[in-house]
Amino acid sequence: MSEDQGSLERAVAGDYEFTVGEVLNEAWEKVSGSKLQIVGGMFIYLIIASLATGFINFFISADKFYNSGQMWLGAVTDILIGFITLPVTVPLYVGVLLLGYAKANDQEVNIQSIFDYYVIVWPLVFAAFLVTVFTYIGLILLIIPGIYLAVSYTFVMPLIIDKKLDVWGAMEVSRRAVTTHWFTVFGVNFSIMILMLLSLFTLGIAMIWTLPLALIAQGVMYRKIFGWNVHDPIQNGTETITQ
Repeated sequence: MSEDQGSLERAVAGDYEFTVGEVLNEAWEKVSGSKLQIVGGMFIYLIIASLATGFINFFISADKFYNSGQMWLGAVTDILIGFITLPVTVPLYVGVLLLGYAKANDQEVNIQSIFDYYVIVWPLVFAAFLVTVFTYIGLILLIIPGIYLAVSYTFVMPLIIDKKLDVWGAMEVSRRAVTTHWFTVFGVNFSIMILMLLSLFTLGIAMIWTLPLALIAQGVMYRKIFGWNVHDPIQNGTETITQ
């Protein structure tokens, strides 16, 4: 376990510091030994998500709207289908994400663990719903607020699981902690996005490396900001954000 552990109270106070290069370098060093599990976990996620979406499409389809030129209704229908599939997709996605967190913290990466989070499916679904809605609203309001929220809510899901925060508490802790060093967290996320896009030019082959790098980098940031498996007083952290 790495020693540079943050905590809830320090995170909310903005008492942490790292650079984009630091995070990416550490993540790259830990890619070895995790590629099969993380890429395999993502493959399982994509298969199940596709099956869930395909099943819903039997009953609700956006194609008729797109084919008739009603693009707005088609887009809204696609969003609705995405929301309907959240109970299937969100816990599984969180499971894949936390494979990267485990590797970032020198823990065993077990592909079977991606199914562990269905036991708290509804808090995760509610969090995903709120984060998505708030981000969409922010994007409609001149785009910049949406980008701000998308980055600020980066750590909502792991805070629910690791720190046992409720949905709103996790959203506020993530937002307040990230806001202090927003451009650094944005820099890591933006760098990851560019690497993933560049991977497409290799027919996706480079994603064998860039996908684990992306998820491990998220875990490295989380540890440096909040501490991983460090259960500092949750009540104190929650009280801090509601004052």
